[in-house]
Amino acid sequence: MNPDRAESECLQGFGLKDLPSRKEEIRSKKLIVGYDGFIDTTVRPIKRTATDTAPAQMFDDIAEFGSFLTSKAGMSCSVELEVESRHPGGNMPYLLTCAGTLGLDVTGIGMMGDGGHVDELFSGLPGKLYSFAPSADSTCMEFRDGKVLLAPSYTLNDDGWKLVMEATKNQAPAWIRESDLLALVNWSELSFSHRLWENTYEHTLAEAVADKDKYVFFDLCDIARKTDDEIRGVLELIARFSTKRTTILSANENEILLLGRAVTLKTKSLEEIGRELCKQYKMDEILIHTRMESLLITNQGVCRKSSIFVEHPVISTGAGDHFNAASCLAAVMRLDEEQRLEFANQVTSLYIRTGKTPSLEQAVKNQT
Repeated sequence: MNPDRAESECLQGFGLKDLPSRKEEIRSKKLIVGYDGFIDTTVRPIKRTATDTAPAQMFDDIAEFGSFLTSKAGMSCSVELEVESRHPGGNMPYLLTCAGTLGLDVTGIGMMGDGGHVDELFSGLPGKLYSFAPSADSTCMEFRDGKVLLAPSYTLNDDGWKLVMEATKNQAPAWIRESDLLALVNWSELSFSHRLWENTYEHTLAEAVADKDKYVFFDLCDIARKTDDEIRGVLELIARFSTKRTTILSANENEILLLGRAVTLKTKSLEEIGRELCKQYKMDEILIHTRMESLLITNQGVCRKSSIFVEHPVISTGAGDHFNAASCLAAVMRLDEEQRLEFANQVTSLYIRTGKTPSLEQAVKNQT
């Protein structure tokens, strides 16, 4: 955050409680999200089938399900699944849904249908939608303590940036430059993401005048399958974005530890890893969200807030994207660091507890 902007925020004196009265300003903030898109089938693995006298019993947590699978090593087994829903999935649709519901002016560019056509399943997403490829399919296995995502590998039959340009009728560069925040998500699960992110930078921001009052938000997602060289490569790419925009990297506990390992840091302190990543790769901010707390690391220091524990979650798929969407709104609305974390935690907990994206009023009303 630059000093002039920080001073301006102090003078404004706006806080979290004021957000509902600033709806018009929120609607004026342009958010662009790219570039994935899945059709998610959400299921719960069945431990015991239903009988005449008792309902089906689900596997409670990932450890219990893992133990069941381990017990079948060297043998075969089958797992019955209770299908709960089939809906738009992937980081872009979830983030877009939450950001749009909270009131931002959102545009989604992603995998939502062939030939530039947005499939009916995605048509209910908020904002303006531009599809450059068919969606992928994924199965989301839900447990009390988390989720397991199963998805086939996905490749494009053409250059990703070329397809984005065709889908947007060559308007993507101008839209991205004019946006208040560009969110680039799901680097790890799509083989073409790195090249597409590189082209996004080269064709939109490389020759643009630096404007640190605008943001680029990154969520790499589960990077466990990526090599250290690949991880360092995307961090170097983020450093290039940092020369033109204020950059925010969002990561969960596992992801931040993997990032630390990739750059050969010995510490397992999340704060120390975040600080060193900011220093080495010129990132402006790093958001770290764990089950117990969330951290926001900036050049002003480190802010921490306890997470809001939900004992019986209705859903976990999409929770990180709701945290990210709320963080994006809080950033462009210039909330202070503590309020940014508080708002993101509140939106996330409401989503996990109810299975529904909260409105702006609900999120502010239920703040702790």
